[in-house]
Amino acid sequence: MKVPQVIKAAVLGLIGTGVAGNGYLTYQNQLEHTQTVEQLKQELNQSNGTVQNLRNTLQKDQTSMQSLSTQISALNRELGTRITLDQIISAVSQVTPSTVRVEGQVERLNPFTGEIQRGTVIGSGVIIIGNHGERYILTNGHVTEGSEIRRNGTKDSVYHIKVYNGSDYRSPVEFDAAPVILSNGERAYSSPDKNDLALLLIPPNVELPRNVVCVRMRDITQHPLQLGEPVFAIGNPFGERDSVSFGHISHTDRRAEGLNINHHIQTDAPINPGNSGGGLFSVRIIDGRPVVELVGINTWGYRGSDGVGGSIRVDYIQQVLRGWGVRLSQ
Repeated sequence: MKVPQVIKAAVLGLIGTGVAGNGYLTYQNQLEHTQTVEQLKQELNQSNGTVQNLRNTLQKDQTSMQSLSTQISALNRELGTRITLDQIISAVSQVTPSTVRVEGQVERLNPFTGEIQRGTVIGSGVIIIGNHGERYILTNGHVTEGSEIRRNGTKDSVYHIKVYNGSDYRSPVEFDAAPVILSNGERAYSSPDKNDLALLLIPPNVELPRNVVCVRMRDITQHPLQLGEPVFAIGNPFGERDSVSFGHISHTDRRAEGLNINHHIQTDAPINPGNSGGGLFSVRIIDGRPVVELVGINTWGYRGSDGVGGSIRVDYIQQVLRGWGVRLSQ
């Protein structure tokens, strides 16, 4: 059967239209796909930029955190070396029990009656312990000079010692202590015009309070004294027991009046009669705790001045003790 030409033409026209339409749809789909891909690429690039910005921000934050952590660590180290009021109170309580009252006796001629009168000389001292357990009292030479007490009419010279234990003022531990005799037969004594130090021996049978410890001496070759460094003095000014006064180091190498040796610490911590022989102490923080160290033995104060006093510097004290053959337990 023959298909009319008109019908053939119509069918072919439809087929052609379909082919052309299909081609248009395919092109349109490809175009949309391409546009979608480009859009996704742009979004991906934007996302990559955002991620990079976040990375940069995070890196800056990490750097800031590390810097902040370093600053905090430095601050903690700095604060760890600062001394608080509670630590000062603790430091004072460590060494107050090891401070003693030294009493001697002097005889003076009364110019009006011609009679010999006896008077009491009062000074201070600190307890130190030798490396074999010997217990000593370190004080000033001028505290013991010419003020020996002779018991029972003998030639034995002693000094009366009172240990108030830092708080027990009613029942102090009392005993007599004799001067330390060196191997050459002389006393452990240095006159006031030299080093002005003396050493007394605590009898073995004397039972000291449990909280009495050997006073630790500062090694100023490793830890030099600093101008303005806080210090405190403990002693018996005018006979007042276990008196604590605070001040600073005003000078580390002062020459005392009448002496030609520059071995005194000048301090504005009040030093009065009766303070002589007592300790001048500093406080350092070691491993987070306060450690009290002897930096001097209080020796002099200018009359009429409340802020100029002197202490024999600890390195000279150590030198004198070594010369006497004394090695400490610390």
